Amino acid sequence: MARQARIKSNSGIYHVMIRGINKEKIFINELYKIKLLDIIREIKEEIDFSIIAYCIMDNHLHLLIKDNDDSLAIIMKKLNVKYAMFYNRLLNRYGYVFQNRFRSEAVENDRYLLGALRYIHNNPVKANITKNLLEYEWSSINDYINDDTQILCDKYLNIILNYFKDKNEFIEFHNLYDKNLYIDTIEEEHENIQKIIKTTIEIYTSKKGITDYKEFTQIQKEELARMLIDLHMITLNEIAGLCYLSLNKVKELNKNLNN
Repeated sequence: MARQARIKSNSGIYHVMIRGINKEKIFINELYKIKLLDIIREIKEEIDFSIIAYCIMDNHLHLLIKDNDDSLAIIMKKLNVKYAMFYNRLLNRYGYVFQNRFRSEAVENDRYLLGALRYIHNNPVKANITKNLLEYEWSSINDYINDDTQILCDKYLNIILNYFKDKNEFIEFHNLYDKNLYIDTIEEEHENIQKIIKTTIEIYTSKKGITDYKEFTQIQKEELARMLIDLHMITLNEIAGLCYLSLNKVKELNKNLNN
């Protein structure tokens, strides 16, 4: 099957994720994470791009990048090659270090930009590494809080912070619920979808005061189904099962929403 062409961002901003081969923990400790940041700084001296946010997990990396020269593929290739050389030499191994090509998502508006930044910073919390995102050393959250960065673009740091009245509001923003889906590892994306679906149903049932599916009226079942259809995250068959509706009814609701 041919690879899908990447969607080009009109803003030049991308959310990028790259993962260790075979789910390996290629950024397992401080030495590896420091080297990765050093490599990003090196590449910034060679190519014109800006880092808006980042988070280094043990087995994958998230970046929010402003590509100023339509060079995203080159940037990521350089990162791949430079880090693989370091990693292989250190461990006396050969071969690929990253799994497949990097994944990227075009960021076209400020709302999605802020959502992606929040998602990136919350990765360690979501992974149960810490309960306080400010305690995680390997993301850009503290670059924003301390106004001290050697890797982020000062321009974008100030642009982001100017959306908030102060840094406390910026921190609180990271606690807000977000039903958007952001790129991640396949396993994480599946888990995120399940959480969003579960939360959507819980919010709806709480609002309606429903504690048992048997209390649902036909109108409420259809209303919830339309909400789940609008998310575009699960199949119509799955929605039918969750809402206790026939598949034909859900197909009818979907058709009406798209007319």
